[in-house]
Amino acid sequence: MKIVDAKDLDNVPSVPVSVLVCAHNELENLKRLIPAILGQRYKNFELLLVDDRSTDGSFAYFKDKYQAETRFRIIRIEEKKANENFKKNALTKAIEVSEFDTLLITDADCIPSSEYWIAEMASFLNSSKIEIVLGYSPYEYRSGFLNMLIRYETLMTAVHYFSFALSGFPYMGVGRNLMYKKSLFKKNQGFKTHINITGGDDDLFIGEVGKSTNTACCMHKNGQMISIPKENYFSWLRQKRRHLSVGVKYKWRHQALLGLEIFSHVFFYVFAGIVFCQDYKAAFFFLMIRSLVFVVIFVLIAKKLGDNYKWWWLLFPLDVVYIFNYLLITLSLVLYKKIKWS
Repeated sequence: MKIVDAKDLDNVPSVPVSVLVCAHNELENLKRLIPAILGQRYKNFELLLVDDRSTDGSFAYFKDKYQAETRFRIIRIEEKKANENFKKNALTKAIEVSEFDTLLITDADCIPSSEYWIAEMASFLNSSKIEIVLGYSPYEYRSGFLNMLIRYETLMTAVHYFSFALSGFPYMGVGRNLMYKKSLFKKNQGFKTHINITGGDDDLFIGEVGKSTNTACCMHKNGQMISIPKENYFSWLRQKRRHLSVGVKYKWRHQALLGLEIFSHVFFYVFAGIVFCQDYKAAFFFLMIRSLVFVVIFVLIAKKLGDNYKWWWLLFPLDVVYIFNYLLITLSLVLYKKIKWS
């Protein structure tokens, strides 16, 4: 799989792109996002906003403010039918009425990292075989340990889906920054196989249609979507439960590889603990060697993605808390399976 790095984004071939945003009561976030997308330096695109039953005046506000903007359209969903999934229903309607075959999807609580976001993502469509472009969507930097943990977990997730895709096994993308072909969506009959599952409009869909030959990865800073992070630990925990709840629907090989990666983390600390009981000096040496190798690799990956981390936090605290949270969420999903999308 070839990674394309656009050298002159102003001269990228102008593949027509439909940018899709689905929103429910996101007026303030959209006031920031819509101008940023319409200000993109790209020659041929439309912006389609789906207002999903909002009660905050979003539809009237944007219909009035941008009535003269020919690249912008807004449609409204008045009610939800029984057994319909909110997000998938809104996204499906957006795809149905989109003008172009190339779709670029993001969320309301995001902001492009640059005015070349569309151009950078579209630059990977340099081959007729490429139908999917996986983008990176880091969280906005804020002070505090929770923000660092959220950003760390997001980067770890990106390492997983980028490395799998580059190895020929694409299994997911993130709906905050994801490009694929409308024709591919129709060929797969949309979200038919998981229409009643909360979540999965990005990972389960990509797991079904992604191949080594049709998927590219956009890692460049210009092509990122910056997302607003949760400021409360339990809000973030609920968000992660929603994301991880669809993991049981992944293909078995994807589940096995991801499970092996998590097992390696847990095994390392368990083994270090056993060694510590016998010889604390050997355990400390073992811990430091592994941590230093991990930090070097992690920092290099973060640098490639244009993200910065305080390396000394990576030596121990973030990784331990990350594993603890993963196990905690897994346990909670076993004990309490009901998931809400809110």
